[in-house]
This record gives sequence, C-alpha cells and structure tokens, in this order.
Amino acid sequence: MNQRKRTRLPASVTALVAAALCLTAPQAVAASEGAVTASAVADCRDTCVLGVRAATHPRYDRFVIDLGAGKLPRWTTSLQKGGRLTMGEGAAVPVKGDEYLKITLHRATGFDFAGGTPVYRSPRHQTYDFPSLKGQGQFRYADASAREFHMGLALGKYSSYRLFALTAPNRVVVDVHH
Repeated sequence: MNQRKRTRLPASVTALVAAALCLTAPQAVAASEGAVTASAVADCRDTCVLGVRAATHPRYDRFVIDLGAGKLPRWTTSLQKGGRLTMGEGAAVPVKGDEYLKITLHRATGFDFAGGTPVYRSPRHQTYDFPSLKGQGQFRYADASAREFHMGLALGKYSSYRLFALTAPNRVVVDVHH
C-alpha cells in the first residue's frame, strides 16, 4: 500500500507541473509570436517603430525604442531648454522637464502602409518618476509618408546622455546619466 502512494504522488506532481506548463507556455509563445508577426507582416516602407519602454538604474535612466526587423534607422538629436516639449509648428506634448532631448528616427515610422493601421503600441506620452528621465512623448504627424518618427524625452537636472543602437532585436537606446 505504501508502494502505491509513493508512485501516485510523483505522478500527480508530474501531472500538476505539466498542467501548469501547458497553461503558461502558450501565453509566452503567443506574446513573442505576436510581436514578430506585427513587424514581419507590416509594411512601414523602411523600419517599423513598435514601441518604447523605460527603466532606472543606479547611474542612469534607460529609454528604449523597440524596432522591427530590417535596417537600423539613422537618427538626429537636438536639445530644447525649458518651456513645453514642442516640435515643428508649435505641436506640443504634455510632458514636463527642465530640458528636452528631441530624437528623430529617419526612414522609420509607426504606421503600416499596407494595412493602413499603426504598429506603434506604446502610449503617445508618458511621465516617469526617475532621477533624470521625467517623461516621453511622441509627436503625431498627419503625413506618415515622410517616414520620420519624432520622439521627445523630458529630462530633469540633466548631465549627459548616450544614444546607440542594438540588434537582435533591433532597438535604439538612450542612457541619460544622473
């Protein structure tokens, strides 16, 4: 009788573990397949801008622009002191900072020309309570055919930043040092 209990217990534990894996594994696979499908199927004419994310670290705040597959875009930056984050003909984004880092990705867009829908999935603007990075905002332009993606970062007491690209997956990273 003790022999049966020993064999049943491992079998039931194995069944529970297998059931748990079946419940969690498809969700993880579906999420990663969805991200790949969005960039693989979308026709952004160059590089798709899929979204953004941010985190703070002991010596810097990191802002990441996630991109689809293909060639990495070229970028330009400029600084704006004080006021509200503006771009072009007075277009303003509702994030506040002491100064702003404007980033333009050239030959990149968050719009799928074939499907006529956006592929950019992050909020258009968001605030952060980080030491150096206070918020982000994406400028919305009616003419997506310009194939430029305009993003602004609201900075606190600014010291310096470093902007670089990484691959596998493609992304543009901005480290704002404290």
